[in-house]
Amino acid sequence: MTGRLLLAAFLAMGLQAAPEPSMACHPITADWIYGRDLVAAAPSFAGLPPELPVSHSPVPGLERIFHPAELRRLAEAHHLSGAAVAENICFAWPLAPLTRERIAASIEQTLAGRHPRIEPVDWSLAPIPAGELVFPLSGLSALSEKPVIWKGYVAYAGDRRFSTWANVRVAIREPHLISTMALRVGESISAAEVKTEIYDGPLPREKALTSPDELTGLRARRDIPAGVTLFESSFEIAKEVERNELVTVLVEAGSAHIETQGIAEWAGRRGDVIAVRNPKTGRVYRARVEDKGTVRVVPGGAVGLVVEEKNKS
Repeated sequence: MTGRLLLAAFLAMGLQAAPEPSMACHPITADWIYGRDLVAAAPSFAGLPPELPVSHSPVPGLERIFHPAELRRLAEAHHLSGAAVAENICFAWPLAPLTRERIAASIEQTLAGRHPRIEPVDWSLAPIPAGELVFPLSGLSALSEKPVIWKGYVAYAGDRRFSTWANVRVAIREPHLISTMALRVGESISAAEVKTEIYDGPLPREKALTSPDELTGLRARRDIPAGVTLFESSFEIAKEVERNELVTVLVEAGSAHIETQGIAEWAGRRGDVIAVRNPKTGRVYRARVEDKGTVRVVPGGAVGLVVEEKNKS
């Protein structure tokens, strides 16, 4: 019953499944089928505005068919008395099969610099639209020496994505940083606290840190024991200002330059706008993080602060 309802909905919208098109379909290149597309398919519609959005494009694998009755209504609405409306006009995305070569090239790009060995074993038989084939690291299903499923997509028509997959065996060879000391959450790590080992094996789902230079400005997101591989996901960039930290507040009011203190309501990195509380009045204002432990009040954010500081002098 559900399948019948879906088919009825497709037919009502002028959409039809297109495993074997019964007519030559004109290519789709955008989210919409525009007036210029109809004109290219049927020159008798030359009076249509080129940028007129006529219909949403179907998903790849379906056809958008304009039947004579619909074409007749369109012609009448735009006063096109000479438009030919005797036959259907079909539009569909050009499709091509997924290939071993395209899979390998896409994964090679994802793993650039990691010396990958890529062996596609099996892949989706569904044809794909023209566009950039992407296999993001997040699409990898497991860490295994056996072939594993890697989910990918084709980026097409702006921000549209067409899902696909491949069953691949992938190995890499690269340096990995190993912790030599246990880390607590929030602690930073230095080059003296790691060692480098060459990893040669199945591709992990997470990206490992590969150089001591990558440690600069990082702090642990969670407790990390000694002797384990350090992954990017285990760290975050240290913030210049932490929540509830006492910070130096810089204020400019005309020609006056005031320096006072406040309590950060939010954590933030350099350039972030955060909320800061005046510890004496309790008022909260906005300030931009400038440096470690230093913020500058943004325009309109110093309500109740400047007056209080002036009264002190």
